[in-house]
Amino acid sequence: MAELEKEQLNLDKDQVDDAQTNDEKKKKKKKSKLEDQLDHIQEELEVFKDKYYRNLAEMENYKKRMSEDLKKERKYSSMPLADKLIDTVEVFDQALNTETDDNNLKNFLYGFKMIKDMMFNALKDEGVTLIESKVGDDFDPNIHEAMDTDYNQEKPENSILKIVKKGYKFKDRILRPTMVVINIKPKEENENSIEEKDK
Repeated sequence: MAELEKEQLNLDKDQVDDAQTNDEKKKKKKKSKLEDQLDHIQEELEVFKDKYYRNLAEMENYKKRMSEDLKKERKYSSMPLADKLIDTVEVFDQALNTETDDNNLKNFLYGFKMIKDMMFNALKDEGVTLIESKVGDDFDPNIHEAMDTDYNQEKPENSILKIVKKGYKFKDRILRPTMVVINIKPKEENENSIEEKDK
């Protein structure tokens, strides 16, 4: 009987050991499953963090672009008005170039000159400047527009022969290019000189 009880105790002990081993296996399995889920969640978190930081950077870049666009818009907002007023200043210039001996008309012209100067000074305050060009300067397509061509042997080729209309800048942009006549040798003369060189 004592042996039977001993065997029973051994069996119970084995069952307890098996039960403990099974519990440990279940716990390890559960722990492993939880660790896998945690790893998966951490990976998802990293992906979301990456997306968040990218979107944040994109939003900052968008804000900067919008800010720059607004600055440019403000900087050049009066450009169309300046362009229209330049035409008026040009009309005053043409009127002031009128030659007369009549004293009354000279007084009117003096008044027109004062008005023109006031308008141009107001335009200067907004950033309008005259493009300095003179006869004999080289033609620059960035600030000049060729209205016509002519040829004068005494002047260098591609130089300005005549200024037709003044040019103006608005801050760092061209408001209106200077309209000019440039010195270009006619094609027949160019072809004849090439033929003479070939002979």
